[in-house]
Amino acid sequence: MCFPFGTFPTGVAGPTGATGATGEAGPTGATGATGEAGPTGATGATGATGPTGPSGFTPAAAVPDVESTPTPEEVGTTLNALLASLRAAGILET
Repeated sequence: MCFPFGTFPTGVAGPTGATGATGEAGPTGATGATGEAGPTGATGATGATGPTGPSGFTPAAAVPDVESTPTPEEVGTTLNALLASLRAAGILET
């Protein structure tokens, strides 16, 4: 058979060659944005009640607060009243 201009039919394709080696892994990408915080969990159960304190405790008497700009005498008077109240309640020894 004669083909014009030197053109010949395409031959049968040859077998596929072996797969090449796997290339190196690329660099790790940037870390993504942090997601939103989840909802707050439920409140836990109330703990057990603590033991009762010793009996026979006498609360101390109230002592008036010192004013915002007290004199040294007022501070001394209030301190003495507080100490007397704590002694009377048995919190401080006399």
